[in-house]
This record gives sequence, structure tokens and C-alpha cells, in this order.
Amino acid sequence: MIKLVALDLDGTIVNDQLKISPKVLKVLSHLIANTEVRVVIATGRMFLSALPFAREIGIVEPMVTYQGAMVREITEGHALRFHAPIAMPLAQEVMTSLVEEKYHINLYMDDQLWTHPSNHHASYYRRASGVEPIFHDDLLGCMIQPPTKIMVIDDERLDTLLAYLLGHFAGRLSFCRSRSNFCEIIDVSASKWNALKALAEEWGIQPDEILAIGDQGNDLSMIEHAGVGVAMGNAPDYVKEKANFVTTTIHQDGAAEAIEKFVLGSLPLKA
Repeated sequence: MIKLVALDLDGTIVNDQLKISPKVLKVLSHLIANTEVRVVIATGRMFLSALPFAREIGIVEPMVTYQGAMVREITEGHALRFHAPIAMPLAQEVMTSLVEEKYHINLYMDDQLWTHPSNHHASYYRRASGVEPIFHDDLLGCMIQPPTKIMVIDDERLDTLLAYLLGHFAGRLSFCRSRSNFCEIIDVSASKWNALKALAEEWGIQPDEILAIGDQGNDLSMIEHAGVGVAMGNAPDYVKEKANFVTTTIHQDGAAEAIEKFVLGSLPLKA
């Protein structure tokens, strides 16, 4: 029996218009209100960027953000449960390489976004995240504390960047493609699955009692290790290949379909 449902946001339950469909909202609201199943968001977004979606759904459990590098309470005060920033020497090393190659960089410190002065990438990300960036000409110089995440946005060179990171930082950093043009870099100890597993152990939930739903490479850790790993119909083939089940696309309410299939069909309602 599934006791924990872990959900990615973008491409899984949040569409290109930054909306959650009425059907997905209805299924999740029913799950939260009428069953004992815990619902956890596991996203690459910043905490403050993900929080409005958690509130819209009515989730009360801690939220896994920054690909698992930060876990915070949703309740008032947003107490920090876990944080694994990139160690400063390593962050400086990778940032120096990225700056030299003139990549567009998003730097995340203290749940704030720092980036280069306004450009089309920054404008797009502001619209998608709902977060106002802090613009700075010298991102390496303004990195005064270990960053939670470094993200590169590039429309043409991402394969080259991933190959470079694999050759120079494998085993020292965790990095993956979270969209076709997004590369996210976090501490090597952090992942969505590691964060979910820690919460599940605290709640007495076994891995085979977890349903995880996602659509990109940054979801693979939880899709591969959860008892039921579900890939969205809009996921790349390499993600679908690792899943136990491939549901329909986000535009067809695939997450709701998976929850109905694997959770609601066999669950008793709350007493």
C-alpha cells in the first residue's frame, strides 16, 4: 500500500502556463483530505518559488527543493530541515569555469537568485519562477557563501557542458539536465531520493510504500528507487526506460491517472 506520494512540479503537475489542472488539484485534494497518505513536493525550484503551488494544493508536509539540497517546513516560519550547499572551494572552481566560458548562470544563495544583468534568460526565468532576480556583473565575486545550487541555461551548448562536468567533477558534484536547456549543479550528497528517503524513515515508511512521479533527469533518483516510479508521458525516453510505469502526459492529467491507478483504488478513507 502506498503511504507517500512524491511529486515533481514543472512538467509533472505544473504545465507551461504555470497552472495545475482542475483534475490534478481535485485528486490531490482528495488524497490529502480523505486518506492517510502523505504528499510531498520534490522539485528543483527554489523554496519560495515552489511554495505557492504547495499552498494551492493544500500540502502540509515538508517540501524538498533545489533537487533535494534543501528541505523546509511549509508551515509558518519555514523551519529548515536539511541543507547541503556546495562546499565553497568546489563552488569557486566550477563557477570559475562557467564564467570563463561565458555561460548564463543562475546562482542560488539563501533562497535568493543571483544572475547577470537582465537578458532574455533572466526574463524567462523570472516569469517561470515568480522570483525577482538580484542582478550582478560579477557572480564569482558576489558568491560570499556556499551556494545551494548553480544552474546554467543554454540553448545550444548543454551537451558540451554536461560532458565537461562529467570529465572534471564526477564524484565531486551532482549535475543533471532538468529541461532541454537547463543544467543544475548541486552537492554530490544531495538528491530528491535522499531527501525523500530521510523523510520516509522519520515517518516509518518503507521505500516500497512510496510512489514517485516525475518527467526529467533530475527525477530519476526517486523514480528508480521508489516502490513505484512513474514517468510522465511527456518525459524523455531515457526517463521512461527507468520507470515502473509510464502515465499519460501532463496535458492529459497523467499524474492524476497514476495516483488513481496506484493509490486511490486500494486505499481506505480516513476514519
